[in-house]
Amino acid sequence: MNLRQIYSINMSMAAYVVGDVLVKTLGQIYPPVEVIFWRSCVIACAFGFYLALNRALFSKNVLRPAVLLRCLFDSINSFCFVIALVHMDLAEIYSILLTTPFLMTILAVVLLKEPVGWRRWLAIVGGFAGSLLIIKPSVHGFNHWAAIAFLAALAGALRDYVTVKIHAAISTAEVTFVGAAFAAAAAAIAFLFGLGPPWKIVAVNEAFLMVAAAAASLVGTMLLIHACRIGPLYIAAAFRFMLLVWGGVAGYLVFGNVPDAWSIAGALIIVACALYVLYREAIRHQVIASAVPGGGTTA
Repeated sequence: MNLRQIYSINMSMAAYVVGDVLVKTLGQIYPPVEVIFWRSCVIACAFGFYLALNRALFSKNVLRPAVLLRCLFDSINSFCFVIALVHMDLAEIYSILLTTPFLMTILAVVLLKEPVGWRRWLAIVGGFAGSLLIIKPSVHGFNHWAAIAFLAALAGALRDYVTVKIHAAISTAEVTFVGAAFAAAAAAIAFLFGLGPPWKIVAVNEAFLMVAAAAASLVGTMLLIHACRIGPLYIAAAFRFMLLVWGGVAGYLVFGNVPDAWSIAGALIIVACALYVLYREAIRHQVIASAVPGGGTTA
């Protein structure tokens, strides 16, 4: 098992939680699309400067279809997530995001025609059931914000699927720069067409929080891309359950949220199912490797 990949995905989740806490706070003051715009601008400017210094800004590979498709899915994920985050508790939205490993398995079946046994299907069903225990769907609880969060999870799964298809010559810095510029442009277009509430002038104090949120998002994105590119994608997907750990700590310390027994049970089910999916994927890859000439050993 690739320990560097596991460390990267865990640190990525922790960084994202820090950024999400700041974004949720700012989203109570400014329109979510405006928060996305300024956060994306900070990230794009930072990486644009870095790439310019390294004379790699205009790489001939950077505008390949895989990169642009990743930008599209990443923007959908960001917009849907931030909009839902402002209106939902951290535990609720993270429980929905943690369906991503199961969505990725479903995508592998649909797009790659990979065989999935009944055990993994049961784990997928169990993972979704665990999410429902946390969300507690009802007439008042499961609203359109939860549906938007599910769309963010689906877009995130598609984004990660496309990430591994990106040409090896394209650096992580280039992918991050193009993705941030794409998101900033999408937010600017939304503003020009009057989509959403009117924007406000950012106060100095909140400007520093915007930069901090961008920095946390930047670190999280870099580590996530790195994790997806240095090892099997199923490992990066399964270990995203650490969002519940970091999110639970942040929710308690910052917002005073204390999960109830149903939420804890749901979180444990999600973790167990995600780990089982990881276990079954590892077994499947070992079988495939042993079937390749020279890929296994003989007794």
